[in-house]
Amino acid sequence: MFDLGDRVFHHDESVHASFTLKLLETEQYRYDPAYHGPFLFHSTAVVFHSLGINDTTARLIPVFFGVAATLLLFLLKKELGERGVLWSAFLLSFSPSMVYFSRFFRNDPIIVFCTLATVIGGIRYLENLHSPKRYPYLILAATSLAIAVSSKENAYLIIFMFGAYAGIYSLYRFYSYWKKEKLSLKRTLVLKISSIFPFVPEVLISGTLFIFIVMLFYTSLFRTPETLFSIVERAFSHWMEMHRIERIGGPFYFYIPILLVYESPILIFGTAGIVHFLKKKGENTSFFMFLSYWAVTSLLLYSYLQEKVPWLVVHIVLPVGILAGAYLGDFFSGTPSRRQKNLLETENMNSGTENMNFETDKKPAFGTKRSRAHTFVVGILALTLIISLIQCISVNFYRSMEPDELMTYSQASSDIQQVMKKIEVFNQGPETLRISVVDPDNLYWPLPWYLRIMKKNSILYKTSS
Repeated sequence: MFDLGDRVFHHDESVHASFTLKLLETEQYRYDPAYHGPFLFHSTAVVFHSLGINDTTARLIPVFFGVAATLLLFLLKKELGERGVLWSAFLLSFSPSMVYFSRFFRNDPIIVFCTLATVIGGIRYLENLHSPKRYPYLILAATSLAIAVSSKENAYLIIFMFGAYAGIYSLYRFYSYWKKEKLSLKRTLVLKISSIFPFVPEVLISGTLFIFIVMLFYTSLFRTPETLFSIVERAFSHWMEMHRIERIGGPFYFYIPILLVYESPILIFGTAGIVHFLKKKGENTSFFMFLSYWAVTSLLLYSYLQEKVPWLVVHIVLPVGILAGAYLGDFFSGTPSRRQKNLLETENMNSGTENMNFETDKKPAFGTKRSRAHTFVVGILALTLIISLIQCISVNFYRSMEPDELMTYSQASSDIQQVMKKIEVFNQGPETLRISVVDPDNLYWPLPWYLRIMKKNSILYKTSS
């Protein structure tokens, strides 16, 4: 929250803030997929009403969800381990892109939080499938997914991505069970359907909760007529058209330079984590297979879509950052060396004293090899962390409005702050101040947001092309 209002509003931020102000003043809202879902507008309207209207309060909702997403990671302690959770939280807390866009009045920090909450809710629901403890996690997953759909249209990508994995994994489990039990296909289907049937009522209730939350926001608290079909149809038709015409197109590798420049520790150790956990066999293998699928699929999907903007990188950074933290936690835990030691001790007991002497001679070589690997990894980690932390501080507090930063797409200039100070001085005179904004390219945002006070004070303000 430090200097949260210092950065001039981005084009999109000013549009969102103006729409929120209109909602607060007129209580009117109509869904337009070009400006994403209603949750950000309604939640920020509450903040404006409670804490005042300015650049800082406008960014409080993204700040809240950005911080909350980091705290959510601690619910994955069982899968990631104590050190893995701490490393993941550290990497994402100081990730330049996560920090930058959690201080940015857009929907993406909300989507990041809801995606992670949906994953956690789903994992814990399945883990407690035969216990009453499962109900809160089902509610968490349904509510989080509903808020995501009410926030931004890439929630449909997340549903598609997770749904595809769930379908493939279910088919794999079904096939494995069929082969193992050697039953007929019909009998296997009957058994599997009968095992799922007791959970159908609670799934339907959670689906009803999901629809209720979605419609609550899209109808602006049931004041605007909307249907679920019209919401989904408009979202898909608009953004498929934007993809087709390549409104903000870019090369397939668009996000790779951003990851290399700002997120080198997450990119390097996240990639190492994918290789490491796919090779390693353990009790959490299924979780890390899913995490690897999530990371790779996110990168491929957002690289394919022709709507290339820097803030979408956070949806790639999230799973890769968790993988990086899990890998570093596993690497620094020392578990492999202990496992190796136990293995050697077992071999010694079975092979006698002569084998023990041979093992003693080999230990220094193994220790030296591991020590070199450990030193190499620590060196790479230290170097990339220093670079990433410098980038985090630089892009958030010193170069947040520089046009040559990869993170600052279409960012308004700090000159606007100087212009507003001069206007305030001119406005102190007895004459009526008249302002004309001449903008032949229709790029006048964020001026409507910064000149909003002048409209309230009945000072003449108009735009012309």
